[in-house]
Amino acid sequence: MNKLNSNPLYRFFVPKSLRTRIWKNYLQKKILSHYESSKDEEIQDLIKNIRKNGLKIISNKLTRDYNQEEINVSYDEKRKMKFVKFNNNKKIYFKKNWSKSRIQKAFNQLLIEQDKNSPHRYLSSDFDVDEETVVADIGCAEANFSLDIVDRVKHIYLFETNNVWDKPLKSTFEKYKNKVTIVNKKFSNKDSSNTINGIKFLNDKGVNFIKIDVDGYEDEVMTNIEEMIKKTKKMKIALCTYHAQADYNKYSKMLKSYGYEVTHSKGYMIFYWDKNLKFPYLRRGLIRAKK
Repeated sequence: MNKLNSNPLYRFFVPKSLRTRIWKNYLQKKILSHYESSKDEEIQDLIKNIRKNGLKIISNKLTRDYNQEEINVSYDEKRKMKFVKFNNNKKIYFKKNWSKSRIQKAFNQLLIEQDKNSPHRYLSSDFDVDEETVVADIGCAEANFSLDIVDRVKHIYLFETNNVWDKPLKSTFEKYKNKVTIVNKKFSNKDSSNTINGIKFLNDKGVNFIKIDVDGYEDEVMTNIEEMIKKTKKMKIALCTYHAQADYNKYSKMLKSYGYEVTHSKGYMIFYWDKNLKFPYLRRGLIRAKK
C-alpha cells in the first residue's frame, strides 16, 4: 500500500479524498488485526474507539464529544477577518480566505488536540507554565496554545514562517503587545533577512519553555538548538514526535542524556497523512521534557 501511495499514476487518476479513504481503511484493518489482543490499556482504549468511531489521527477517548457544527464563527467588520471566541472571550483570528466551514473544522481540531486526554496536549498538571515562564512557540500557526496561556506567563515569542498568519496573529494578540512578540523568521544557526540564530535568540531572551510543532521539521529545529538545550540548567520542552516514526525514541534518548526528565502525553496518534506510515502505526504525540 505504501508503494501505491507514492505511485504517480495512482495519485494522478484517483482523487485525493478517495485515496485518503482507501488508505485509512487499509490502516484501520491493519491496526485492528494487530492490536486487538493487546493487554496495553492505552491501546485497548484506542482499539475500542476505532471500532466505535472509525480511524482518526486522534482516536483515543477524550473528555467529551466535539462537534464542529457547534463552533460559532464571527466576522470582524473593522479587520475584515473571521474569528472564533476562545477561552474567556479572547478572539482567535484565521486566514482571510478561509470559509466558515473550514474554520469550524480547524478550530474543532484545535479543541480536540488540547483535550486533557489528547496525545497532542502540550501541558499537564505537573508540566505547566507560570508567571516566570518565557515561551518560544515554534510553529505557532494560529497560536491557540499561546493565546490560552498568555495571561499566565511572562512573555511569549511566536515563530511562524508562513506569512499568511501574520495579520491573523497581530489581530489575535493586539491586546498583548507588551507580552507577545511575533517573529516571522525561520529557526537557523545564523541571522539573515529570513532566518534567526536560534541559540543566540533563546539565550538573549531568557526563554525557559520551548514548544515545537513544525510539521515534520522538528529535526531541523532540534539540531539548531541542541547545544543550547544541552547546556542550559533550567528548561521545559514540549516537542511533537508524531510526524516521524523515529522521533520519540530518538529525542527521548537525547534529552535524557542531557539531564532532562522525559515523559510523554497520553495515548497514541495515527498520523495517516504520512503516506509511508507502517508498523507499528502508533506514535507518541509529544515529549514533555524538563530540567
